[in-house]
Amino acid sequence: MNKKNKKTRKPSPNRLTCAITGQTRMSNKTYIAAKAAKLGVSKEEWKLYYLSKDGYNQLILEVEAGGLEFAANVLKKGKSSIIKMLRYNGRGKFVKIGRTPIKNNEVELAA
Repeated sequence: MNKKNKKTRKPSPNRLTCAITGQTRMSNKTYIAAKAAKLGVSKEEWKLYYLSKDGYNQLILEVEAGGLEFAANVLKKGKSSIIKMLRYNGRGKFVKIGRTPIKNNEVELAA
């Protein structure tokens, strides 16, 4: 491939950029589509709140240190953005943050 062809190539739309650290990595459209579908959001929204492992660990430390408001102030992000980052990238207790709780009457009906 010559230099002229390299300059005219379009950048890949499958590049993921961490919302906290700014690190980028290549992915594929199948992976992105599967992650977005699993969460019930668009591919663009999932990519917007993508976190690398380092970014996720940094976010977890901030949330554990002082809560969502503290993490939002330190990272200069909105509280709703912090919740989406945890929900879309996390595991365990942090995934439950931001979901609507089950009402008591719904629990009684299920029992």
